[in-house]
Amino acid sequence: MKKIVLGIACVLGGLIVVVAWGGQLLHQRWKNLLSPAERGEPYMVAVDKNGNDSACVHQRDTAVLRVVMIGDSWAGLHAEFGYDTLMTHLLTESMQKPVHFVSKGRGGAKSKDVYRFMFSSLCTPDEMAAGYCTQPLIESAPHYCIVMAGINDAAACLGSHYYIENYRLIIAWLLENGIKPVVVEMPDVNIRGLYGGKPLNDYLVDCLRSWLTHCTMYSVTEYSEALRSMLVAQGLMGHVVYIPKDAWNADGYQDPRNLYLSDEIHLNAKGYHLLDSCIASYIAQDKKL
Repeated sequence: MKKIVLGIACVLGGLIVVVAWGGQLLHQRWKNLLSPAERGEPYMVAVDKNGNDSACVHQRDTAVLRVVMIGDSWAGLHAEFGYDTLMTHLLTESMQKPVHFVSKGRGGAKSKDVYRFMFSSLCTPDEMAAGYCTQPLIESAPHYCIVMAGINDAAACLGSHYYIENYRLIIAWLLENGIKPVVVEMPDVNIRGLYGGKPLNDYLVDCLRSWLTHCTMYSVTEYSEALRSMLVAQGLMGHVVYIPKDAWNADGYQDPRNLYLSDEIHLNAKGYHLLDSCIASYIAQDKKL
């Protein structure tokens, strides 16, 4: 009996060693994937013909409200489906003044990518050629920048630390240039429904990555909570326009109003109209303060 117990203990001990060793190897292999973005090379944001800096431009140019949206597929589809015109109308109606609005995003972009795309120096030649770089939008010195990011971080099980570090860099660069970030909290999308049926090998990779990053698989909740906590802890809530999911989509993809496409990840026309109306309302309220 003792020999059996000893044998089982040895097997279990060996498995633990193998798992720990394998985990270290994977961590090294995924080091670049799991590491937050490096800081981009600073660039000048919108100078006028006399060479005045962006801060002066922001203070002086109040005739037209300039708003941009950057991020993942939520920003990309906003432009692709033609909703920029609707957002321009909603903002103009809320602000009672002319508005210039434009969005740009890339499907599958993670928070690290959203930050990288803000700097041409961090984009690859292929990304530049595909038009993913959002530096021109930032260089135009918008008054507000709406950020859509996080769903792909959660889908890839990259962990909340990765997410908030990249998001902090995004916010820091915008604030440094006098641009007010509009932070949209991620609603509960059905990542598990979309990715839970992956081939076994891919699913196990996600399991291992989830274990390494200490996150719940395919859940956006931890990411949203970590972002909100970071904004509060670093005193940033008063410097951003924060839009909680409860303001427009508390029930996520299970919302009975049918706000999502069949994949339960991306918004349909009704969903975008509701979100855009909420964003326009929050920006208008912020301008009154």
